[in-house]
Amino acid sequence: MFETVLDYIARTNLFNFLIFASIIIYLFIKLDIIGGLNEGANQVAVTVKDSESAKEISESNLKSIEEMIFHLQEEIDAIIKQSESSAKLVGEKILTDAQRNVEVIKENTEKLIDNKTALERNDIMKRASLASVQIAKEHIIKELQNNVDLHNKLIDESLEEIDGVTL
Repeated sequence: MFETVLDYIARTNLFNFLIFASIIIYLFIKLDIIGGLNEGANQVAVTVKDSESAKEISESNLKSIEEMIFHLQEEIDAIIKQSESSAKLVGEKILTDAQRNVEVIKENTEKLIDNKTALERNDIMKRASLASVQIAKEHIIKELQNNVDLHNKLIDESLEEIDGVTL
């Protein structure tokens, strides 16, 4: 009897195992777990491939940036040198323009001084002439008052000259 119970249990366990295996196989087929696993594996493979591609692009970008950084100091030095050269040229131009302007101002000042000197000279000559005329007038009047014959002689000469004028 003991053997029969063991046989019975073994058969029952075998039967249960077969039912359990059948359910697992049915679920594998029905749920397509292998297809899902394959699909997941494919997605992982695509992700790995995309990651490798992104890695290559990142490495390429990194190399490009490293090259730019390597040459950046050279470019900065070149820009500074160019700026210094430009500043020197601008400074020289400003200095040249300033010197030219000083010369123009100097020339204009000299012309102004010459013009003012000429105006003052003319004014002095005019005053001297007026003073000379005034002195001469006073001298002539005094001479004519002292010498009546001379006065009459000049009047006669003037009248003769007027008579000689024809229109």
